[in-house]
Amino acid sequence: MPRILTNKIIAITGASSGIGRATACACAAAGMGVVVAARRQERLKELVREIQRDGGRAQAVVCDVNHDEDVGRLIDQTMRTFGRLDAFFANAGYGIYETIERTTLPMFRDIFETNFFATVHCLQAALPALRQTRHAHPACPSSPDGALAHLLICSSALSEISIPMDGAYAATKAAQDSVAGALRAELSAERIEVSTVHPIGTSTEFSDRALGSREAGRFMRAHNRRWRNHTPERVAQAIMKCLHRPRPEVWPSGMARLMLATATACPGVAAYVTRRMMKKLPAKDEDDDRNPPRG
Repeated sequence: MPRILTNKIIAITGASSGIGRATACACAAAGMGVVVAARRQERLKELVREIQRDGGRAQAVVCDVNHDEDVGRLIDQTMRTFGRLDAFFANAGYGIYETIERTTLPMFRDIFETNFFATVHCLQAALPALRQTRHAHPACPSSPDGALAHLLICSSALSEISIPMDGAYAATKAAQDSVAGALRAELSAERIEVSTVHPIGTSTEFSDRALGSREAGRFMRAHNRRWRNHTPERVAQAIMKCLHRPRPEVWPSGMARLMLATATACPGVAAYVTRRMMKKLPAKDEDDDRNPPRG
């Protein structure tokens, strides 16, 4: 049976825009209480007002996932406000559009700090609260009061294959996926679900910041295909289906999943495709920004 989401509580990092924001709205519309976390306070306040205007429940917490004390405060405030935590969506992250050679070690360390280490810390911080909720509400998750106990991670289709100019970002997503696989098995006896979300390109502020250069914009405009792009709302709906009926991986694009499965089974084909992608890249602009801002 699908799990009942009404009155369950979810905390979402990176909720001020894109997939995080769309997921917060979808969860609130399903009757969940939502704690939205990000660094930009005004964006969070605007989101909370929108959710409350539509009859939902939401609480904003200013949080930089790179700061351990902020993550702790996010969990504490969730428990103080709602008295429970049923699901946690580790969504905060950013991308770098650059060659491996030109990606400096500080750039590598910075993106791993946010996309990987901060994600791991968020999951570790959320687990005691999930267990506390499960203990206080031990009924079946399909009952109105039963706890969900669900951890979700926003990974990427690039967790399965790396493409030119996205090597650093893809490495963090592969690392997330590996941790999720181990954690899923380790928590199975406690019936705590662990799911990874694997979107392809999305039309969000995240994509704009990750590209961060004229060459990237030209390339994406020239070679974009509909199957490579979908909206944050489409990803959010796929996440909602996973909350109702948990599964290990969420793939909003069935075509991307099929193609990446083929690439994994046939590494020679994958190497050929990525080489062709590299050949199509436009020449590098000397004045392009080599270190785009964090998302």
